[in-house]
Amino acid sequence: MITEYVPVPGARLYTERTGDGPPLLLIPGGGGDAGMYAEVVPLLARHYTVLGYDRRGNSRSPFTGPDADADISVATQATDAVAVLDHYGVQRAYAFGNSGGAIIALELLAHHADRLCGAVVHEPPLVSILPADSAERRELLEIDRIAREKSPLRAYAAFGAMIMDEPPWLFRSPIGQALVAGGSRIALPIGAAIRRVTRAQPSSMTRQLGNADLLMRREFPVIGLTYQPDLPALEDAGVPWRLATGRDSLGKPYHRPAHVLADLVGVPCLEFPGGHTSYLEQPQEFTEMLEETLEEILEGFPR
Repeated sequence: MITEYVPVPGARLYTERTGDGPPLLLIPGGGGDAGMYAEVVPLLARHYTVLGYDRRGNSRSPFTGPDADADISVATQATDAVAVLDHYGVQRAYAFGNSGGAIIALELLAHHADRLCGAVVHEPPLVSILPADSAERRELLEIDRIAREKSPLRAYAAFGAMIMDEPPWLFRSPIGQALVAGGSRIALPIGAAIRRVTRAQPSSMTRQLGNADLLMRREFPVIGLTYQPDLPALEDAGVPWRLATGRDSLGKPYHRPAHVLADLVGVPCLEFPGGHTSYLEQPQEFTEMLEETLEEILEGFPR
């Protein structure tokens, strides 16, 4: 694996390049960390040059500009993804995005399709295209309320419950969320102090927990609640792409939006194994499905 930093306006992006073959960009969702895909990168790298990165402000991609507290638009997130391709000299790549990363993939398809040769958009939480009183929108609004009125760490516990197939009581109840947040608030500085002594690197999960404030205060309201996709541009993207949902995600707030969007823009919505994070829980099955999908959409696209 090669790791390099890519300077972009207002940030330095940590990036990883692994493998050899057609380039495949993996766009991380909430938590914004390349480590989310650690289980599938070695499998995908057998056939692809896999490019991963920490999104701006997350984990190893620090802000560098005076506007570090400004809103982070989805357009900026897509421009960052293009900067990663530019850095590695990639003119066109496949792209895969999950959750919030799927929203960024939609923005790439709508406004940077010339840099893509195909894309898979997995479970975008696109509640903006659902009715205002939909259960999916209400669930995301409740997480946003917890972040604003309680704390980002409590909201992160509720966020975790949302993406788990069978969340334990601790993550589902207000008392449990408060306990999780309190424990995390104590554990994070203790872990940082220990690492300063041992010089150990934080785990991916520790890094993502440290990103909770950025996620819940600045990313979630934009990516999860207000982003409006450019439907005409997606309908006429000019490159092959597919939406996808996990077979275990029925009823989750990121399941119906994908199917509604598929109908709106005339793109198939495929069934992937597992749930929202099948790349972690079922890496072999996920990899096989993703590779099969990328091969099929390119073969069936007129060139």
